[in-house]
Amino acid sequence: MGRINRWSEAALKSAVEMLATTNDQKFKANLIRTILDYEVRQQERAESNKAARRKRAENTELAELRSKVAELSAQVDSVKNSRAEEISKLRACLEETDQIVGELRSDLGSVKREADTARRDINRMQESLKLTNGIIEQLATALPAEKRNAFAAQLFQKFKSDQPELLAQLFKSMKLDLKRWHSWDREYGDNPQSMVREFECPAKHGPEKLSLLRSKLLALGIEVDAIDAVRDYRDLKIGFAELEKRTQPHITFKRQIVGLSIKSSIPSNLLPPLSGEALRIASEELKSHPQQKLDWLQVAEKLLQPDYGIGVLLLMEIAATKRAAENSYS
Repeated sequence: MGRINRWSEAALKSAVEMLATTNDQKFKANLIRTILDYEVRQQERAESNKAARRKRAENTELAELRSKVAELSAQVDSVKNSRAEEISKLRACLEETDQIVGELRSDLGSVKREADTARRDINRMQESLKLTNGIIEQLATALPAEKRNAFAAQLFQKFKSDQPELLAQLFKSMKLDLKRWHSWDREYGDNPQSMVREFECPAKHGPEKLSLLRSKLLALGIEVDAIDAVRDYRDLKIGFAELEKRTQPHITFKRQIVGLSIKSSIPSNLLPPLSGEALRIASEELKSHPQQKLDWLQVAEKLLQPDYGIGVLLLMEIAATKRAAENSYS
């Protein structure tokens, strides 16, 4: 039976009471028929409502399914588009990679050719170096001792840092003790004063050591032979002409009316000092040669940097010598 509301229930109760109280068979039959018809209609209405509800539920579910399908389709399309974009980028990347690989292959071929050329050049250079080293060894062993030491000093300065193995080979061929040379090099470093000082008494040092020190000083722009010439002139071992010859171009002399003009590129602290004894000896030895004495005194004044006391004596000697020279000309 379909759903019964309170009005239908009241009507049914009334119909049942009427059936119980009436004896009219026809009326009962009609009433029963009416009740049955009502029941049928209620049943049909219930079925119709149920079908309608089912249809609505199906429609709602179908709509949800369609919405989900549409959403999934949109997601699929998005994934397809994204994949297509990624594939496009990958293709572009692959094309670029292929281009780079092609360039690298070309560069690799060029590098291989250059490497082969460099290898051949190195082989030629090694052969040339071997030949050059052989010639150097022969020359070094054939040189006199003095020149051999000077040559060894040049080789030491040139190769001690860049090519120590070659230097060791050359020194071995010249029968020189490389370790001792390195010890001298470390001992004096780049101190020009300590190196120049050793030339004051060269007999105390061997020719090898002096050759190295001379080469080190030359690398610092200092010509020790010019300093030795000034010392020899101070000690009256050489004359003024020899002094000029041995000190060029580090020291230049020019005669002027007021006396000697002297220009020196050698630091004054490296030149030999003037002692009172050297001044006394020179004044005594040169007293009969006023011009030579005046030259010596002016060189001593401008190069030897005497201290105050000796400087005063030196100026007095210069003044007295000038007067003597003027008197000799008059």
